[in-house]
Amino acid sequence: MNRSRCLEGSRPTADGALGLGVVAAALVVLGPTSAVSQQAAVARAIPAPVAPPQAYQTAVERGWRSSDGSPGHSYWQQGSVYDIEARLDPETGRLEGTVRIRYAHNAPIALNTVWLHLHQNFHSEGALRNREGEITGGLTLTRVAARDQDLEVREALADGPGYRVEGTLMELRPPGQVQQGDTLRLEIDFALTVPQKGIDGRMGHSEDRGMYFVAYWFPRMAVLDDLRVWDAEPFLGRGEFYDGFADYTVALSVPQHWSVIGTGTLENVEEVYSPLTLERLASAALADTLVTIAAQGERLARIVTRETPDSTLTYRFSATNVRDFAWTASNVQRWDATSAVVADGAEDRVLIHSFWHEDRAPLWAEAWRYGKQSVEYHSTYTGLAYPWPHMTLVEGAGIIDGGMEFPMLTLIGPYEGQEGQALFNTVSHEVAHMWVPMIVGTNEKRYAWMDEGSASFLEHQSRMELWPGVDHHRVEARTYLQFAAGGAEQSMMRHADWYEPGNGYVVAAYYKPAALMQALRQVLGPETWDEAYRAFLSEWAFKHPTPWDYFSTFERFAERDLDWLWTAFYHDTWTLDHAVGTVTMRAGRGATIVIEDRGLAPFPAEVRIRTTSGGTIERHVPVEHWLAGNTTYVITLEPGDGGVTRVELDPDGYTPDVDRTNNLWPRG
Repeated sequence: MNRSRCLEGSRPTADGALGLGVVAAALVVLGPTSAVSQQAAVARAIPAPVAPPQAYQTAVERGWRSSDGSPGHSYWQQGSVYDIEARLDPETGRLEGTVRIRYAHNAPIALNTVWLHLHQNFHSEGALRNREGEITGGLTLTRVAARDQDLEVREALADGPGYRVEGTLMELRPPGQVQQGDTLRLEIDFALTVPQKGIDGRMGHSEDRGMYFVAYWFPRMAVLDDLRVWDAEPFLGRGEFYDGFADYTVALSVPQHWSVIGTGTLENVEEVYSPLTLERLASAALADTLVTIAAQGERLARIVTRETPDSTLTYRFSATNVRDFAWTASNVQRWDATSAVVADGAEDRVLIHSFWHEDRAPLWAEAWRYGKQSVEYHSTYTGLAYPWPHMTLVEGAGIIDGGMEFPMLTLIGPYEGQEGQALFNTVSHEVAHMWVPMIVGTNEKRYAWMDEGSASFLEHQSRMELWPGVDHHRVEARTYLQFAAGGAEQSMMRHADWYEPGNGYVVAAYYKPAALMQALRQVLGPETWDEAYRAFLSEWAFKHPTPWDYFSTFERFAERDLDWLWTAFYHDTWTLDHAVGTVTMRAGRGATIVIEDRGLAPFPAEVRIRTTSGGTIERHVPVEHWLAGNTTYVITLEPGDGGVTRVELDPDGYTPDVDRTNNLWPRG
């Protein structure tokens, strides 16, 4: 698309932002020792101001959100309390349970119906999916009650109390309206057969049924927020989850000799674990080195857990203000542990657990160390200490190849035949998700870049501490830049379920946002960027931010308008291509250097010039120069500066430039 064509008109995108437009020209900041000759502005595309959706603007007007990106003085969200009892038969994979929900309705609206997620229906016959899935029958509901009244399945909920199931969603009409300030009580009996590779590899069991990782397993309230009221969308396989924060009490019954770790605190640890296990756990809670809780010998001797008269153990957990509840159980996996220090100068420690198969995942011998490093590094860098009692890493051979995060747990593949750094990268990434979206509750389905980009950025940061000598930000950015250079990008603001087949989703959700975070960090300066990032995390902890809150937070700390970045790179897929054009030497020494902007996306440029006198001259081209409509920037060196031997654009290598071959003069 040529630049003149771009100027023909502006149109709103699906997210409410204008795709193209023209902004007022800005003055060019001149360097103190250079003369700059500006050519007349030529027709070029200029990013339009970001226009948040009307619902967001209304939320700001009502004080639910703030124009500076922080939560508003009247911010609200719904609240839930779950009490769950469940029993697992590992031989068959049958899981049966009851969930009792107290749903606190804080929104300023009356509700006739409420919505719940039934994610296991992804595995129902005929379910709508964009991924293949085992057919297990999904979630069976044997009783549904609201306000102590049993409900029946209905085709039309206008006829009275009842419920209807559509794929992975359930709409429920309780007796009477739910008014603001009410607490709705629900009780649901359910059952399912745990798939071997469930929810597109996000949960399941090992082929020998010696390990289970159970997630997305019970009926759960959908999110009602200030932008869309009910944000209840079906789970199709790719797009992940948008969950509300809740408190949990969970009782899980399994055969004796099975160890269970779940989200939250195990309240009856002395009732379920043997004295030997308790002793080793106490050591691990204070250790900085490996403590083996149970190896193959302890598993075979069946001395990990206590014996019970009925050969059944019930593990009782509690968790406060978490997005979900997941758990893992095994009678064969090795159990390693240590602890992480999460507060400088204090004895605040977090238990790190690692469950893995010794015979198929040798890299996992170091998983405890990777988990410890990741919790400690991310706690320090984000300024938010890891807030929970444990972080548990579970090796899921036969279930998953990469990794998947849950509050306090993550399921990760064995990484057979790979290097240790590959496993560390995934551990660090999944642990980083404890901050986003587990603490900062973003909408992963609509804006996958918010959590995946943040996790990728933190992963790259922590890699450089454990594997120094390589700038992992620049290495990982190449994937995005190569993809963008081929014109195969799709917008970062696209719904996760709506990406076309191929790598468009992965690039838009992982590689590109991480690269842009590092690029903006260079533009604003590390200190300012880090301050903004930490403020965003702390202000939105246990709340639900949107992209526009993120944008405004960074502009608040930058003290400047960054719409050129948000529009060109986040809403649209414009690409950047700065180039060293011509370098003309003058007879009386000195030179004229032309910097060209050959792409659509504006971005500030850093120029480093080396001279015949052995000196180095630095020049900064402000983004305002390109926003004024210019496509060239001319630098004139005076005779006293000497001749030019080398010109380099973006010497630090963080600018998201799709063609770096033209960033040097002489070429090559």
